[in-house]
Amino acid sequence: MKNEPYLKIIFKKLKIGLFFELYLFGHAIQFLDKTFMANLFKELQKKQILYDTFRNDNFSMLFYIYNNIILFLLDEYYLDEAKQLINQLESYFNDRDKDYYHRARIFNLKGLFLYLSGEKEEGLVLIKKANLMAFLTKQNSNFLMNEKNYLSKYLTPQELNFSFDFHSIDDSLFSFSL
Repeated sequence: MKNEPYLKIIFKKLKIGLFFELYLFGHAIQFLDKTFMANLFKELQKKQILYDTFRNDNFSMLFYIYNNIILFLLDEYYLDEAKQLINQLESYFNDRDKDYYHRARIFNLKGLFLYLSGEKEEGLVLIKKANLMAFLTKQNSNFLMNEKNYLSKYLTPQELNFSFDFHSIDDSLFSFSL
């Protein structure tokens, strides 16, 4: 245990699901070894720390953790595991009030999963929906640029153009006249 990184030692000692522990885990993910991160997430699931025992204000942190774990699984092509977590996240989310950001993230995760599973058209449609939601809600341009940069690892240039082309959408689309 002496040679283990401090974060690993802390996470091995987790006994309850306090907000602080979820916060720490959510923000430490990028610094952990990916295999350790995935195993820790599985342990947290077994302890049911990540289900129904957290307050509503923990939802964004929980979503952040799921998002990062799912992206890791997709990146490593662990598609069955990713699908299972996407389904769990969708199921949890469907029982709660929805907001556009979390819905867009689910579209994006599910879209990338479908794309990597060979259902490219369906995946691209969900990815475009997610990006369209961000575009229509006037998210910071860096947000869409980050999405595009990340997706460029998987999508062809033509598919990226499709997923981020909003030139045909302008204010006239939303004007009403009698």
